[in-house]
Amino acid sequence: MALLSSTSRLTLDLPPSCIAFCPSDQNLLVVGTYFLHPLENRQEKNSHDDNSGDAGAEGRLQKRSGSLILYRLEEGSDVITQLATKPVDYAVLDIQWSRYATGEGQLLAVATSTGQIAIYRLPTSEGNAIGNLELCSAHAVADPSILVLYLAWHPKDRGTIGYTLSDGTVGLCSCGSGNDWRDPNCSVTLAEVHSHSLEAWTLTFNLPDASAILSGGDDAILKSSTRIPDGEEYALSWQDRKIHQAGVTAILPLTPTLTLTGSYDDHIRLIASPATGTGRRKVLAEANLGGGVWRLKMLDSQRLLDTNDVQADQGMSPPPAHALILASCMHAGTRMVRLSRSHLASVENEDDVWQFEVLARFEEHESMNYASDAVVQEGKEGKEWRVVSTSFYDRLMCSWRFELEGRDEVKPEGES
Repeated sequence: MALLSSTSRLTLDLPPSCIAFCPSDQNLLVVGTYFLHPLENRQEKNSHDDNSGDAGAEGRLQKRSGSLILYRLEEGSDVITQLATKPVDYAVLDIQWSRYATGEGQLLAVATSTGQIAIYRLPTSEGNAIGNLELCSAHAVADPSILVLYLAWHPKDRGTIGYTLSDGTVGLCSCGSGNDWRDPNCSVTLAEVHSHSLEAWTLTFNLPDASAILSGGDDAILKSSTRIPDGEEYALSWQDRKIHQAGVTAILPLTPTLTLTGSYDDHIRLIASPATGTGRRKVLAEANLGGGVWRLKMLDSQRLLDTNDVQADQGMSPPPAHALILASCMHAGTRMVRLSRSHLASVENEDDVWQFEVLARFEEHESMNYASDAVVQEGKEGKEWRVVSTSFYDRLMCSWRFELEGRDEVKPEGES
C-alpha cells in the first residue's frame, strides 16, 4: 500500500464540504463551503430575518452561510488557482454537475441549508469556462429550517433531481417549463419517495433504467423503492436494517443487483440484492477503511460481472473484473480502493470471489475528509488520476496524483 504525498496545498477561508470537477473542462473544479455562525452572535428565535439554522439551548437559531469557489488545477504543477468566489447566504451541503449538455454552459445543482435546491450555470465557450457561476433558479423542497443533504440528477430525465433531507425525507424535484432549470420562473413538482427516521444522507438511482431509488440514512437502514408501473409514484420494495452497524452515508450502484455502500461504521461493502426486490440481501465483500466512509466515486472499471450473467454449468471462469474507487474516509483521509473478482467457481460460492484492496492512501488531512474528486489522464506507465481532496475543520485542500502502471501496480508519487 502506497502512502501518497501532496503536490500542492491550499488553506481555504471557510470549511469545505463538497467538491466536483467540471465535466466539460476537467482542469476546473468547484468547492462548496459550510460555515456555522457562533450562537452568541445571533438574534432570538422569533426574529423574522433569521430562520435558517438550528435552535440552540437558549431558543436561538444558528445561521449558516457558505460559498461556491471556482478553481483551476494547473497542468503539470498541479497548483490550485482560485478563479472566482460566490458567497451565498446558506451553507452548501452538496454539489452535482448535470450530465446533460445545454450548449450554453454546465449546470450545477447545489444542496442548501435552507431547504432549497439552487441551480447555477457555469458559462463556457468551446468547453472552457468564461465566467463565474451564475444563479439560474432556486426551488424550495422543504421548510427553510431543514437542510438539503444530497442531490442526484436523474440519469434518464434531465428535468428531475433526487434529494435527501435532514428530516429523513427522500424525494424528487421535477422542473416544468420544458425541463429548463435555467428559467428562474420554472415551476417544480415535489414527490416523496420514502423516508428515514433520522437524516437521509444519500440516494442513487438503480441501474440500468432508474426504475428504483436506493437511499441510506443515519438510522443505519438501506432502503429501496420502485416506481409503480405506468405511474409516477414509488412503493417501498425492501429495506435492510442488519447489514450496516451505523449510518449509511454513500451508495454506488455497479450492476442491477450489485451495490457498493459506505458507512459511519468505517466499512465499504459490496452488497448483492435480488433484481426482483424479494429475497435476502447478501454482503459479498467488505473492508474496514479506518474511518467513516462518507463518499465513494467510481474512477475506473472493467466489466463487473453480475452473478445473473453467469450460468452455473458454464464450466469456465469469467475474465477478471476490477473497479477503482475513490473513498473519502472522514477522520482517516482518502483511500484508493480496488474491488476485484478473480474467478467464479460457482454461483453459490460468491463469498470467495470478491475482495477489496487498499492500493494507496492520502493522510495529510488533519480533520474530517468529506470531499474528494479526481480526473484521469495518461501517465508515464498507464492511467494517472489527478486528485483534489479536502478536510473540513482545518480548511485544507490538497492536490495529489495516483498512477496505475500497465501491469496494474501502484506507482507511488516520486518513484522512478
